Amino acid sequence: MSSEAGSSSGAAKPSPAGGAEEGGDRPAKKARTEGHSAASVDELLLECCRDHPQWIAPQDQTGMTPPKDYTNHTLDSNPKLEGVDQKLLTEAVGRLLGKSRLTLANHPKGGRCLRYVSAEVAQQQVERFGGLSANELLVYQKIEEAKNRGLFQKDLKAKTGITNPNVIKNIIDKLVRRRLIKDFTSVHTGKKKMYILADLEPSAELTGGNWYTNGELDVDLVDTCYKMAHALFKAKQQEGASVKDVQSFILVKSKGVIKCDLTCEEVLQLVGTLVYDGLLTPMDSHQNNPAPERRYRLLPAPSSTHEHYSSIPLSICPVSQGGSQQLDYWLSL
Repeated sequence: MSSEAGSSSGAAKPSPAGGAEEGGDRPAKKARTEGHSAASVDELLLECCRDHPQWIAPQDQTGMTPPKDYTNHTLDSNPKLEGVDQKLLTEAVGRLLGKSRLTLANHPKGGRCLRYVSAEVAQQQVERFGGLSANELLVYQKIEEAKNRGLFQKDLKAKTGITNPNVIKNIIDKLVRRRLIKDFTSVHTGKKKMYILADLEPSAELTGGNWYTNGELDVDLVDTCYKMAHALFKAKQQEGASVKDVQSFILVKSKGVIKCDLTCEEVLQLVGTLVYDGLLTPMDSHQNNPAPERRYRLLPAPSSTHEHYSSIPLSICPVSQGGSQQLDYWLSL
């Protein structure tokens, strides 16, 4: 009897202990999960994203191996967020993206990452983009990603998946009216408009730099600078001049006349035109020299001023005494 009781009591002891352990585990875990309100999760997520500005977003984790040096910086695995329910975390991401407190950006090692945005900047974003639809924001984002290269309307159709040209056109018009984007023309594509953010300037490769105005070559500017450069080389006929010398000379002489400052590359193009016209020659082999240091000098004026036609036999004298036969023979060659 006693042994049975002892046995029974011995068997009964682990049971309450085990029940207490299991019961203790469950409430503790439940307390950790339910101990976070939506507001507290928002604040915790903002704090974490501020500390780690290139975290991988949770929706990109499926089927994707996190970058090696960011393994502990993902929203799914970081110790700071260990006790937060994933549903609450995902809802917080959506909430903060909607309030512009977080933005999604391309991660340098693949996938997308969450970027922290301060309350002040977020308020500016809300004021700036308030009232825009998802498609309008998508078009703006694609133009923003193009930076100073700009995009054509057809590029926006391909990148956004909005195939209706009227919809794209209406969105572009609205963004232009809101002064979020602006149009420009490229020297390579004529009058066809491209679009860029309103606070950016298109690359010189597309606009042609200072030589072009509204997509058209500024002939007066080119002619004025051409004459100035030629005058400098005439004045320095013996010692020659560098590209940098030409740039400085035009800058001083054109003050109040030209409304732009030519870059070194643009002056090099100008000097190249003088070389092509047979007025200048390089002073040395400057293949490896930086553009500003390349020196040129004026070529001596040609001794003969006649045109090519004047070298044709009998073209500048009367045909007489068999001259016509000589001309016929020359033309038959």
